[in-house]
Amino acid sequence: MTRSAETREATLTRLLDKARAEGVRLYRDPADGRYYASSASTPARLYLLTGYSGECAGFRQHEHCKHYAAFMLALGWIATVPDGPVPTPVTCSDCAGKGTVIGTFVTRRRTYQYDWQTCPTCHGHKIAA
Repeated sequence: MTRSAETREATLTRLLDKARAEGVRLYRDPADGRYYASSASTPARLYLLTGYSGECAGFRQHEHCKHYAAFMLALGWIATVPDGPVPTPVTCSDCAGKGTVIGTFVTRRRTYQYDWQTCPTCHGHKIAA
C-alpha cells in the first residue's frame, strides 16, 4: 500500500476548513501581543499560539492543528487563501482589552464611580469568550 504525503500547505488548508466549520476564533491579548485560539470542544478554553507552536493536543501530537492553521492565515503566512472569511483576533468589547472597568454604584438619584474592578464579561482575561 502506497501512502501519498500531503504538503504542509495542503494540510494547513484542510485544517483551516475544519477550523471554520467548527467556529474557531482568534484572540489577541493587547497587553503582551500574544495570540490565543478558542477550543471547539471545550467552551471557555483558549490555546496559546506562536509562529512555531500551539498548546492544543493536536499540535503536540502532529505539529499542526486547526488553531494553528487559523493563526497562520490571520498572519498571512499561508500562501493560498481558500474561500471564506479570514479569522481576525477579537478583544473584549466591554473593557476594550484592558481586563478592568470602572466600578459603579447606583442609587436612586445618582451613579457613583469608584476604583477599577475586574471586567465582568472577560473576567480579566482581556478577551471575550
